[in-house]
Amino acid sequence: MSKYFRQITSDVTIHDESKVYNGYTLFAPQFANRAWLVDMKGNICHYWDTNYPPGVNYCLMSNGNLMWAGKGQNAFYEELGGCGTEIIELDWDGNEIWRYDDPNITHDFKILKNGNIAVLRFVLLPEEIQKKVKGGVPGTELPGGVMAAPQIREINRNKEIVWEWNGWKHFNIDKHVICPICDRFAWGYPNSIDEFENGDLIISLRDFNEVARIDRKTSEIIWEWGQDHELGHQHDVSVLANGNITIFDNGLHNAISNPGKMYELSSFCTSRALEVNPKNNEIVWEYIDPMHLLFSNFCGSVQKLPNGNYLVCEARTGTLYEITYEKEIVWKYVSPIIVKRENIWGWSETKYIFQAHRYSIDFEGFKNRDLDPNKYEWIIQKKSKESIEEEEIIKNRLAKAGY
Repeated sequence: MSKYFRQITSDVTIHDESKVYNGYTLFAPQFANRAWLVDMKGNICHYWDTNYPPGVNYCLMSNGNLMWAGKGQNAFYEELGGCGTEIIELDWDGNEIWRYDDPNITHDFKILKNGNIAVLRFVLLPEEIQKKVKGGVPGTELPGGVMAAPQIREINRNKEIVWEWNGWKHFNIDKHVICPICDRFAWGYPNSIDEFENGDLIISLRDFNEVARIDRKTSEIIWEWGQDHELGHQHDVSVLANGNITIFDNGLHNAISNPGKMYELSSFCTSRALEVNPKNNEIVWEYIDPMHLLFSNFCGSVQKLPNGNYLVCEARTGTLYEITYEKEIVWKYVSPIIVKRENIWGWSETKYIFQAHRYSIDFEGFKNRDLDPNKYEWIIQKKSKESIEEEEIIKNRLAKAGY
């Protein structure tokens, strides 16, 4: 849990007003109990306080309410990461108006077109199946020697389960193999979910390096992409209106990041923002930083905006980019919100953001809302001596490497 926020100030370093998609951006620092809404100049225009830090995703509803997955107490196996315990709906003023408690929530949820919610969950993998699972580092199962598996539950607003999908019933032992240098925590590590126009679902399965489409009528996996070295522990698969999908490809443990050395650890990795046509498996757009500075070994997101630009979240550094189709960065925001948190090594500082979402200035949920940033008065605190020294070390290393 966070101890305090160290800095809050505008940190927009690039802003081409003629090319950006004007709106407000929602993000939430990990390990902190607050979601922020900033304008294009980086001004805080609204925020929601929550009981727990994100666990992990969040979004705005059309009425301006915040739908938030929180990580409370007694989450299903803390070792898995990304686990949550609740999905709550907060009105504009932060009042709780709906909640769904579930210790098995992980990473993401999706408000479906029918108004129901698809919830990503973890369940224990049956022992007889676990014995057959291939890949992963031996002996790295969860405490007790067990493994988890992904489950999707569709619930209605009365919290009734109306549909359920269990990944282990549809995975193939020989095809769905865990990355050989990853832990055997789970057979299928889900971190993102979205919906096609016809109701089919698509999920990201991190440890398989693939995204998979699920037929809602048969529950079968009818399309998969990424295992042939296209993806490296990706996040945030989203469906576009034209049927294409966007993906944040983290580029970890993959030959793209480390050519010719598949699965070997490397000091050089790069992440990519992708748009893929699932009809022919063609990458129709990708962004790789020319200096290979865009990299997040965990989390991250890509949102295609109505003007054709892409909002990219580099989770590790808390940096948001708006990038044109021609691959020009026209907006860059470095989150100034530093969270100091306690862990097994003591206290550490982070700007880690799971994902970011842009909403237009005429978004229905903003009607008659007070978004004036002048209503807030912030106290800016100086960085600690330790943070300054650490930044200097990093700068010196980059300079020696020619950056």
